[in-house]
Amino acid sequence: MSESKYSKHVFTEPKGQIERDGEIIFDGIFMKPEVLGAKCQMLYSIVSEAHVNEATPHIHDFPIVMSFIGANPENVYDFDAEIEFFMGGEKQIISKTSVISVPAGLAHCPLIFKRVGKPLVFLEIMLTDKYERREVE
Repeated sequence: MSESKYSKHVFTEPKGQIERDGEIIFDGIFMKPEVLGAKCQMLYSIVSEAHVNEATPHIHDFPIVMSFIGANPENVYDFDAEIEFFMGGEKQIISKTSVISVPAGLAHCPLIFKRVGKPLVFLEIMLTDKYERREVE
């Protein structure tokens, strides 16, 4: 089958990992700006067990959209988990399907999946073509 005019915009099996300090902190679908041809990055994974996803508070100069969605394809609101996410030092408890908007410049994290009773989708969209972060105390 010959390649179509727009097939370059279809990305099959877009696997990727992110490593920090010698530890894999993300393993799933990872779309980088240079692949997408857009000023954004997308990470998608299924979370099935409790863990600390990101331990250190930090700031970005771009906004982020973070989604926590029940993985049941029949009902995305079928959510059985408890997640702690810190924004500006305040702990937010996520216990149902949620979308979080993190404005540019707002300190955020840690992100802690405290309890995962049923698998959930973690979808993060970073609205930038250049990832940079500054650690905060």
